[in-house]
Amino acid sequence: MKILNINLKTTLYFFIIFFGTSIFAYEKDQLVFLKIENFFKNLKTLEANFIQVGPTGDISNGKIYLDLPGKLRIDYEKPKNLLITSKGFWIVIQDRDNRSTNNIPVRSSPFSILLQDKSIFNNENFKIKLSITSGIISLEIKSKENDKLETLILEFSEKPFNLKKWIILDTFGEKTTVLIQDAKYNNNLSYLLFFPIDFPESTN
Repeated sequence: MKILNINLKTTLYFFIIFFGTSIFAYEKDQLVFLKIENFFKNLKTLEANFIQVGPTGDISNGKIYLDLPGKLRIDYEKPKNLLITSKGFWIVIQDRDNRSTNNIPVRSSPFSILLQDKSIFNNENFKIKLSITSGIISLEIKSKENDKLETLILEFSEKPFNLKKWIILDTFGEKTTVLIQDAKYNNNLSYLLFFPIDFPESTN
């Protein structure tokens, strides 16, 4: 009888520990989801410096502007000297040195997740995965319908809660990391920022 009581107490102890830990983890995840949801709900504009580390370790920097929904400007400094803009349906990529312009649909870009006027968590087009490690919150966002599209990973610091970087994984597993610095939120931004360059025609 004593052995039975000991086994019963042990079983109950592990039952409480296991399910108590699971409930606590679930509640923590829900609180984190709520923080991220509120962050994007309250995010109207963003102006920040960035450092980008490419798949081969190449480093570039510049400024990024968001005016939600729909508007984006990524302005690279030399030597890359690229300008990426969007006002809604198209991402316009321009090389200032070569005076060239390429257009891609927003929906085919990982930026579509940030630019859409929808909740990330209530968007039926994306799969969401959350992880928390050593005070860093990672939110992995993938297309449900098209595995060929890039994966976007947003990383937040837990205390204080801030967006620190995003990572783009292409279909070959190549990783591009963009670190956000000196971020300013919800200031008024000129709509002219989001227009592409109008390269004048050559007179030659």
